[in-house]
Amino acid sequence: MRRLLVLAALSGWGWAQPQYDMTRTRPLESWKRQITEYSRRHYGEADWRLKPRCIVLHYTAGTSFPWNLVNTPDFAGETPGLASHYVVDGAKIWQIIPPEVRSRGAYGINHRAINIEMVGADARDMIHNRKCTLDTTAELVRDLLERFQLTAKDVYSHQQVAEMNTRVCPWVLDLVNGEPYHKVDPGAASMRYVLDKLAR
Repeated sequence: MRRLLVLAALSGWGWAQPQYDMTRTRPLESWKRQITEYSRRHYGEADWRLKPRCIVLHYTAGTSFPWNLVNTPDFAGETPGLASHYVVDGAKIWQIIPPEVRSRGAYGINHRAINIEMVGADARDMIHNRKCTLDTTAELVRDLLERFQLTAKDVYSHQQVAEMNTRVCPWVLDLVNGEPYHKVDPGAASMRYVLDKLAR
């Protein structure tokens, strides 16, 4: 049964508890097997389980749902395909992978991070035309911080992670290629917006 996003207020907490559309999830049996092998190669940990230490925000570089996060069998010559934990578009949240399972959403941090993709073409689109998406993301992040006992200091941009610098993000690691790479998502203004919402 299709589950649409419903934001139900939590009395006494002061924020909304997100509900997720589960209709576009990855099949977990094959995913767990593949992400275990991926984790062994890249992180030296043969495990599919995720104990989140941080949250990484991205934009999709497109204006519609990113089906590649659901359908691709591989990426850059290895399995599994790309997948974040969540995709946010306006008031809608899809869960692609449960947050207790490792995703393949940000090179160098998949063994520690919950990855959230926000639908938007670029940083300008995110901040000028997607305010509702940023509001929804902030509520999702707030809920995840509470669930996994993290703080706003544990929320990073993909750009920060891509520096592969443990002074910027202490969890970054890759045994295959630990060099910095180029990412600009989701943009400094989008990060400020979400972090400001979390501070309220």
